[in-house]
Amino acid sequence: MTAVATAAGLAVPPDAASAAPATNWETGLTFYGDEFMTPVANFPAPDGECTPFPATAHTLVGWSNVNNVIAYRTDDCSGQPIALGTLRSFQPGEYASFTAF
Repeated sequence: MTAVATAAGLAVPPDAASAAPATNWETGLTFYGDEFMTPVANFPAPDGECTPFPATAHTLVGWSNVNNVIAYRTDDCSGQPIALGTLRSFQPGEYASFTAF
């Protein structure tokens, strides 16, 4: 017989408690909207590749394995690089692409 716990009146199998979330927003690099309130994109292992900047993002946090985020106002990471660091706010749409390492 397998034990089944209940949570808020719902049957929860015993192995469900150990299931990992679909996205762990507190690892890698996470972009947020609404001043850190709404996660909009997560990059669990930034590798330095040129990546489109999330257009609706307002803030970013480099949680782990991120030393710096470099933003660009061009789509191809060309032009003047802007070092954002690992904890920063900005205007949505201000940047077009980024690299992170």
